[in-house]
Amino acid sequence: MTKGNSVLQRILAAGLIVLGLVGIGTGVASATIWRESETVVASTSADGSSPLVLSEPGVLDMVAGDVTVTAKTPDDKPVTLVIGREVDVEGWVGADAHSVITGLTDWETLSTRSVAAAPAEGETPAEGETPAEGEVPAGEATVETPVVGVDPAGSDMWFAEAAGAGEVSLRWSDRPGRWSLLAAGTGEDPASPVVTLTWAREVSTPWQWPGIAGGTLLLLAGLAIGVVSFVGGRKKKDGSSKPTTKRTGGGSRGATNGAPGTPPASDPAPGTDATSHQQVAAPVATAGLTRRELREKAERERIESELASQETARSQRPRAARWMTGQIPVVPGRQKNATAAQPVVPAPTTDPQAGAAGGSAARADAWRQAWGFGQTQAAPPTSDDDPSQTPDTTGGDR
Repeated sequence: MTKGNSVLQRILAAGLIVLGLVGIGTGVASATIWRESETVVASTSADGSSPLVLSEPGVLDMVAGDVTVTAKTPDDKPVTLVIGREVDVEGWVGADAHSVITGLTDWETLSTRSVAAAPAEGETPAEGETPAEGEVPAGEATVETPVVGVDPAGSDMWFAEAAGAGEVSLRWSDRPGRWSLLAAGTGEDPASPVVTLTWAREVSTPWQWPGIAGGTLLLLAGLAIGVVSFVGGRKKKDGSSKPTTKRTGGGSRGATNGAPGTPPASDPAPGTDATSHQQVAAPVATAGLTRRELREKAERERIESELASQETARSQRPRAARWMTGQIPVVPGRQKNATAAQPVVPAPTTDPQAGAAGGSAARADAWRQAWGFGQTQAAPPTSDDDPSQTPDTTGGDR
């Protein structure tokens, strides 16, 4: 592994680890801090124009089928909540001033509209007319009649109702039909109630488990690549810190030639034979080899030893005479010894009567006999008709 590859692997590992942590954090956050509320709570704004508040059909079940309705008035004034059919609620309210809930402005606010009261017939005389007998002119009236809120509780038109002081609530489950809500402030000087609708909803977290699973895979992949890169760099560092030895004999010779006075690795030291030198130098030559390389080296040495043994045996065998194609073989004649036998010098005679001349002659005769210079018979001449002495002129190999 090169240095550049190691750096790229570490950068890739760091990037995968960061992406994995981001994915895990996103999955956890989508199920906790980014998760939407399991309830929707929406309220009307405070409006003192009318003590009556009603809803259009479909408002009660526009988020979920089950809803909790709450009506609250300031100063703990009495308030009544009822739910009935649209026709019955609108018929009970009539032409009085009221507020109508139409839907959601956002997930926390209900949208409303105000409806003014229709003037009653004959309530105010026209200009220039005189009031009827017993009536008091409008401009002369000095005593104000207190306003009293009508309480809708107790009517058989309602399917659900609740009444109390300050705050009341009821729970409603959707059913077939067009249903409306009516909240009414009752008693003297009635207050306009604030209506709150609360729905329970199911919130899903589609990114939770995909984010956690994907982030975990990226994190594990980054850690694995980082560990591989670290271990590879560690091995390379440990290998570079060790002294390197070449595997060939030339490397051993070159390594030892630098030291003065040290004999080469291939030459035996003085006073030692080649076998002992090879046994000593063998561990040095195999210092950096693996088991497989050691087995291959031993196999090569065995094959080389067998080849050397075969070559030695082949060189020691006498070569048979081979005739070349077209050569005329020559049958050699009777061979004689190239050299005479080992001469045997006879022991000198110790005749006291022999003189100096006799001793010299005896030694000369003994020398001639020893070296074959005595009288010999000539060899009989060979006959030209002897077939054994006639060379073969037919040619070819025998």
